[in-house]
Amino acid sequence: MIGFAKWEDRPALAELWQVCFEEERRYANFFFNNAFRPENCLVYRVAGRPAAMLHLLPAKIVCGGKPVRIHYVFACATAPEHRSHGYMNALLAYAALVGSQREEQFSAILPASPGLYDYYAKSDYVTFFERDEYRLSAEQLREKAVVRGGRRAFTPATLNRMRSALLRDREGSVLWENGAFWFAVEDNRIYGGKLVCAEGPSYAVCRREQPDVCEITEFMSAPEHLPALFAALLQEMPAQDYRIRLPKGSGLFAAAGVPSLSAPEPAFCGMLRPLDGASLEQIHVGDQKPYLGLGKD
Repeated sequence: MIGFAKWEDRPALAELWQVCFEEERRYANFFFNNAFRPENCLVYRVAGRPAAMLHLLPAKIVCGGKPVRIHYVFACATAPEHRSHGYMNALLAYAALVGSQREEQFSAILPASPGLYDYYAKSDYVTFFERDEYRLSAEQLREKAVVRGGRRAFTPATLNRMRSALLRDREGSVLWENGAFWFAVEDNRIYGGKLVCAEGPSYAVCRREQPDVCEITEFMSAPEHLPALFAALLQEMPAQDYRIRLPKGSGLFAAAGVPSLSAPEPAFCGMLRPLDGASLEQIHVGDQKPYLGLGKD
């Protein structure tokens, strides 16, 4: 009953996505037209039709000072009429087996709601990733903003290299492939968001949470490039307030001397499961807590 998806399953899987996540079909179509890979999608079939699915997105995690292979479990969905039968538990167990066979050392997942942390803990996932969230006013950004040159556009590969460089010493943090980076940025755009770039390079993945609030789901910059990124945000995503997610304890704003900064709101934002032969003790987490990011949290 469990196996890999087939290309011809896409219409049925898109319908499952639409029903379970209560979204317009165009969002499902964007994923299945741009990121779907049959070899990375596990399906539980009932009477030959998909009853549940999950996707395994390839990634790496910083472990012992070097990147090791993992997968990120994405878009877990079970049709309403097939829930409470253990199908998703079975898929998660099979996903762990597949990961081990592919020599992946960990499986990462972000529960869709706080109540699901207990659910995934039953499949051996442990709460692991953390982040900080700051709320800054436009005035706070304006005090440090410096316009440097015109609007800049950088390739996903360039931005992803910069992201990896900033996170490569942060044990337990997830590093994404260039394709996954591109998809995250474009997926955010499909939902009405925007990628704002500045000299450095530096970038912010933004979306409009409320008319006067800009939510920044990932914010990557070295301290010296922060003024240019603030200026770009004020120009391209004007708002009264900015909610900015950062790796926990990054110290970015303090290093840049951002004035009148309140304490961040800490948040757990994802879980990790060791696969066959691996253990969490291999990841030497210090003061800088592991970061998932790229809009996944």
